[in-house]
Amino acid sequence: MNEGKELKWISGFWRRVVAFFVDTLILGVVGLALGLFLESFFVQMGAWGRLVGFSIALIYFGVMNSSIAGGQTIGKRALKIRVVDSENVPIGFGRSIVRYLILATPFSLNGAQFSNEVMFSYLIYLLSLIVFGGIFSILYLYIFNRVTRQSLHDLVVGTYVVNASAEKREVGKVWNVHVAVVVILFIASAIAPAFTAQLHQSEPFKGMLAVQSALSNDPDVAYATVSSGSSTFSSPNEGPEKVTYVSGQVFLKTKSVADTGLARRLAAVVVENDPEALKKDTIQINMIYGYDIGIAASWSSHAHNFNPLEFQGLD
Repeated sequence: MNEGKELKWISGFWRRVVAFFVDTLILGVVGLALGLFLESFFVQMGAWGRLVGFSIALIYFGVMNSSIAGGQTIGKRALKIRVVDSENVPIGFGRSIVRYLILATPFSLNGAQFSNEVMFSYLIYLLSLIVFGGIFSILYLYIFNRVTRQSLHDLVVGTYVVNASAEKREVGKVWNVHVAVVVILFIASAIAPAFTAQLHQSEPFKGMLAVQSALSNDPDVAYATVSSGSSTFSSPNEGPEKVTYVSGQVFLKTKSVADTGLARRLAAVVVENDPEALKKDTIQINMIYGYDIGIAASWSSHAHNFNPLEFQGLD
């Protein structure tokens, strides 16, 4: 009954998605197992820990999607699909490495931590081009390029993901409209930072940068991020109530997330570097300990809330 489908050379969308999901689960188990023995080391690496998972995934997909493993990761083997070139032959290791780099680099950089010097320099244009241009183009082609089912990484290195048992068949060309959309996505991503370049010059934003820098320089802190805003809460008796806040997300070097004294000291740092925090309804210090190596992560956290009036008089 399914003979017609089985004879299709190009793999369908959902087979690729499920195969990738299986591979992601496998890498996640490997990452969590490593975390059991190397947690403190990963914590000390901080944001650089993502390079660990990236390297493991690069080797895994580089080897398994190449001719070394017949063009099949464990997930692809389970779904009976594989990576081949236009002649239906598995590709070499080097080509497979390049293929994965094109696929994974935008997503990995999207979750990376960069210094303010990088974020507010001309490098942000290159990062935006790679990250957002790459992510949007990859997802767009995955969904809409139904003729060859090639996404950006496949198009660049000339590969196809096909049903392993099917005979090679001629496939059409990628629709020119898809190529045009990809070009537009990259151009739009490259120029997008120009529209937000003045944001860091505004007074509220400059205050947040000063707080972030001060928190990150604390000897107990690996790095920190800061935000401010308001939330609306409802109560049966008093109705909606708007609460303003400044919040510090503080990643600690040691597992001291419940240390109220440390949290109070960090809240004082917020006030010292941004007196506008005294005008808020609450100062929240969310202390976090853990690691993220890309293929696995483990976090523990505790939120500490303080009344800004406790810090009245600090300057």
